[in-house]
Amino acid sequence: MNALIVYKNNRRAHRLAGELSDELLARGVQVIAECCDGITAAEQAPAELVFVLGGDGTLLHAARRFAGTGTPIIGVNLGTVGFLSSIEPGNLQFCLDAILHQEYDLETRIMIDAAVTRDNQVLYKGTALNDVVLRSRTSHTILVELMVDGKPHTTYQGDGIICATPTGSTAYSFSAGGPVIDNSLEALVITPICSQLSSSRSLVVSASSRLTLELHSDYGTDLAVDGQEELPLLKSDLVQIKRSSLVTNLLRLQQVSSLERIKRLRGSLKLDV
Repeated sequence: MNALIVYKNNRRAHRLAGELSDELLARGVQVIAECCDGITAAEQAPAELVFVLGGDGTLLHAARRFAGTGTPIIGVNLGTVGFLSSIEPGNLQFCLDAILHQEYDLETRIMIDAAVTRDNQVLYKGTALNDVVLRSRTSHTILVELMVDGKPHTTYQGDGIICATPTGSTAYSFSAGGPVIDNSLEALVITPICSQLSSSRSLVVSASSRLTLELHSDYGTDLAVDGQEELPLLKSDLVQIKRSSLVTNLLRLQQVSSLERIKRLRGSLKLDV
């Protein structure tokens, strides 16, 4: 068996990657360990399993990189809560035998493609596991028109718009007041950020819907894909969003619902008074 370890660029993750590598080698697994800042092993020697040591940001980076391979990814949480992770560092050694004997569940998560068009020219294409976000980078609100399957739906005025997958519904969209979407549902959620109209609420649509966001403001606006890839937008730019043909396969040892993870987050944020 071949395994790849992708770790966050910090001392703790680097140390854990070394420990995990030793444990896997002792079990007869061929291992390559790389920092997430420069993943190259995927092209050199495709792995059968990818361990990601870090927070959700590290896993999102790896998910986009390995989506085309279908390789199962297992997250080891070195972040705050780790919505996308399956294992806490203290339990990793005890879980290895179950993982290597394939005693786990595999969750297939949908992804979305985003394309930016300006003057009929495609400027950017990207794929997200969590979300695609248009947001103002100034103190001014922006005006964004939403079209669903080519038909005008509504116009939002506020700090921006989030289009999230069920996986991303527990991230920025949830913070902006959006609903939590069960990962088994094939749906997308569009959530306005600080909308000026109290009647503007999140919209849930089928994952097969084709969405177009048109920017109608001159104020500085950025497009963000999974909070990592960014592109400045101009007035009249079109952002087209659709379900991707790519998916992310997440390995799960224990099923924990998104709502349960949110409860854990709330508990971890309680302060002693």
